[in-house]
Amino acid sequence: MGNTDLIKRCQLGDLGSFSELYHLHRKKALGTAYLISNQKGIAEDIVQESFIECFRKIQTIKNPEAFEAWFYKTLVRIGWRMVKKHNQFLLMGDQHMEGLSTAMDFNSESDTSETNMMVHEALDQLSLPLKTVVILYYFNDMSIEKISNVLGCFQGTVKSRLHNARRQLHDVFNENELKPAANIFFANRKEYGFDGNA
Repeated sequence: MGNTDLIKRCQLGDLGSFSELYHLHRKKALGTAYLISNQKGIAEDIVQESFIECFRKIQTIKNPEAFEAWFYKTLVRIGWRMVKKHNQFLLMGDQHMEGLSTAMDFNSESDTSETNMMVHEALDQLSLPLKTVVILYYFNDMSIEKISNVLGCFQGTVKSRLHNARRQLHDVFNENELKPAANIFFANRKEYGFDGNA
């Protein structure tokens, strides 16, 4: 990530560096939290609490290069806790669309709001563990190894969850005739596409 020096300065208590770290990672963190929670307000709470915990515990990071995995482990843990607390997975309505489009930049001209909504609604049908693996892999571009570090599980478990999630999403996309939109949406990770091949 190229954040080694920045993390080291944060560990020394440099508030300006922590502010820089926050602005560097806030958008991606908010997008991840939004996809996990499916609600803009909860996503903002997840990100806020994650950065507060990051500020409090950043000195405990022994390897600054491992910051991303460490931070997202915190964010996912807090996200799961908040989602379970609120115990709701709502379909994305108009009031949430703006939150998703501003929280995440998918860098593709083909990613329309309609496609975002269709894929988001499909993701919402997955269990939280499967949904999280898909988010970290496809939206955060994390490797299987890094995801296993974030979730604190074996790489084989990550692969199994990703396989199960792909199978379920494949069925949902076919059932709702969304496969073309989904293939465009997930094209950035072709080695784990939704065509049933890994």
